[in-house]
Amino acid sequence: MLSFESPSLSYDKTSLSIEKAVRQKPSVSWFYKDQCIWRTGELEPFKSLDRKVLRTTIINSPLGSISSPEHLAPVFLLWNTSSFDVHLGSPEVPLLDGSALPWFHALRRLGQTPQPLSFYNASIHDSWEYSNGYVKIEPAETFEVEYSLSRQGYSDSAFISVYSGEDLYPIFSARTFIFQDDFEKAKKAGLLSGVNDGSGLLLRINSSNNLEVLSGGALRHPQEPVFHKILDLIGDLTLHCTFLPKLRISIHNGGHLVHHQILERLLAYAFT
Repeated sequence: MLSFESPSLSYDKTSLSIEKAVRQKPSVSWFYKDQCIWRTGELEPFKSLDRKVLRTTIINSPLGSISSPEHLAPVFLLWNTSSFDVHLGSPEVPLLDGSALPWFHALRRLGQTPQPLSFYNASIHDSWEYSNGYVKIEPAETFEVEYSLSRQGYSDSAFISVYSGEDLYPIFSARTFIFQDDFEKAKKAGLLSGVNDGSGLLLRINSSNNLEVLSGGALRHPQEPVFHKILDLIGDLTLHCTFLPKLRISIHNGGHLVHHQILERLLAYAFT
């Protein structure tokens, strides 16, 4: 069993443990207060959950609530023929450094050698627009994402094609971020009370119109903010199963709400 403690978005201290389980069908079970909130691979129970989004993903059931699973969920893609039990000691998943990288290193100790990724077909042709962006989805030979951001003077984009676990490693290392103006507004509203300098990146666009990191350390990749949005997307799309859809997804100025709209369109294909 592996145990973790760190701040989360709302709490100074949160805890979580992960252990390997023995089940006939590989799955990941998420527990809070000894109640199984959901288990991957079970369609109807997952569809019945109340899934909400703010600055993070929140999953509610009559048995309890779990927030911020989107950084941990993608790591189970690399051990999709194994079963794990995730036990939360508080209603939010620890942030650790704001990326999926610590979770990956921990699961590697528990699950040993990473396994090949698994994919499923999803014959989705769809697109829609919203106030500041758009989504386009079409079938592809693997999982591909083109993600672009344009906000508060910051503009960048990134494209990834995922064929193997190695393609996910740069995404796993990308830390969560927030711009200074948004951070100050959130703090005044009583939000993000658990966040500290080690929880991710605090950013601003400086007087030279360049991206500046105010806290959290140097960027791990020039496109780290966009890579983290892709991490959030993958996390939200793998809450229900540890496989990836064969789709090309293009998103401009997306977020958890958009990710869950995509997830709703995927459920019927994932369990076919």
